[in-house]
Amino acid sequence: MPYATNPIDQVRTFFEDSGGGEQPVLVYPGFTDPLEFAKTSPLAQALADDFRLVFADHRGQGRSDKPHDISSYALPTRVADAIAILDALQVEQTHYIGFSWGARLGFAIGEHAPERVLSLVLCGNQPYEWPLDSPMVRAVSDAVAAGRERGMVAFVETWESSIGERFPEPPRTWMLANDPLALDAEFRSAFVEGPISRDLTTWNVPCLISAGEEDEMHENAARAAAEIPGATFVSLPGHTHFSAERVAEQLLPRVLELFRSVAPRSR
Repeated sequence: MPYATNPIDQVRTFFEDSGGGEQPVLVYPGFTDPLEFAKTSPLAQALADDFRLVFADHRGQGRSDKPHDISSYALPTRVADAIAILDALQVEQTHYIGFSWGARLGFAIGEHAPERVLSLVLCGNQPYEWPLDSPMVRAVSDAVAAGRERGMVAFVETWESSIGERFPEPPRTWMLANDPLALDAEFRSAFVEGPISRDLTTWNVPCLISAGEEDEMHENAARAAAEIPGATFVSLPGHTHFSAERVAEQLLPRVLELFRSVAPRSR
């Protein structure tokens, strides 16, 4: 099985390499989602014929290792997971697509390892300190607490109760396969990391940032795009945090334009 080992703490990240296409694109899914969720993304599927897609499981999720201590999920350490994948594949620079939790990681890559990415496509997250009082954060916090106390069924049912609907299949079954103690440590790490960047205006990584118009991340995602030089923001009318992850038609032309406009940069 393809694993990359983080040199910082020896945690292994599971990934799958399509091996096709031309330029590589590293793709990370959201919180609780295995890489299979990213593989079924309409955006990823639309890119599959023309790009070499590499899908990864976050540490704490899928088939990656699942440490239970909060410190294991520090953003620089998680960035090193992504770089370990590139090193294992002998890829010097890659495009990057991150959905939700994966977008948060993408912002961290832009801050800590910009020389390894050609561009960043960041869907449904923001690089600032997490707002503890937001409805979505409260909903996930309640689910994480339930999972820590009573297991993954309680995690999923508590989250479903918060949003007033049942998660669809197969993502619901994928979610149930998680380790609740790893998710607890992973999620709580977000509250101690603070803002990702001291100054987004110093970035020189080409960025496309998107968010659903009904996503509470929307305002800060737009703010980040305004601060990062040359970044583009795409607002997705009528979409929530969850539905925006499955959008392709509005994003695909922008993503292709971005990918095709970027030449490899010297390190």
